[in-house]
Amino acid sequence: MSIASKTLTVISRQSTAWSEAFYGPGPPGAGKSYLCRRTADKFHQVEHVVMSELLSKEAARPHSPWALEISQKLPTGTLVSSDACIAILKDFLGGLPQCDERIILLDGFPRNIDQARKFDEVAIPLAIIELTCLQETMEKRRAQRGRPDDDPAIAEGRYQGYLNETIPAIDYLRNINQQVVQVPSDDDGDEGYRKFERTFSED
Repeated sequence: MSIASKTLTVISRQSTAWSEAFYGPGPPGAGKSYLCRRTADKFHQVEHVVMSELLSKEAARPHSPWALEISQKLPTGTLVSSDACIAILKDFLGGLPQCDERIILLDGFPRNIDQARKFDEVAIPLAIIELTCLQETMEKRRAQRGRPDDDPAIAEGRYQGYLNETIPAIDYLRNINQQVVQVPSDDDGDEGYRKFERTFSED
């Protein structure tokens, strides 16, 4: 049995729109999106932002300079360029209403070293919360949810991308003295969430 991991990273920068955020690259099925949604539902100051949804909206925006690239890459699980992701993310965060206590749960970025290096254009990472999960658990969850990008060939490509690109990005952040905290995410439902919430709630 192999163990894979999904990451959430606490970030912070001075801003009139938001104060802190989590970001979460990683393999499909580790439970990160579920944990983000549940946290956002529980805490009024938390907003769950899904990078793939931002990209989809951008692809549909008339005259977007990124629309062609996104429409070609997103359906196949291929990474959209760092320049596109950074520009779209900065536009989104910059357009949020003023709120000094807002916490952003950023789901799906950064996913490679280049994105991690350029991430300081958006925010300064404070700590990485790494969710560890058995490969078998992730496969079971993908089979149950049945999303288009859970097609076995696409999911395998995304997983290999995680191993080859995202893990080096995590190592890069670790090597610049970012704190890494591992939390097991094999449990579903309330028990799985309690393990995550304990870490999320720590000062």
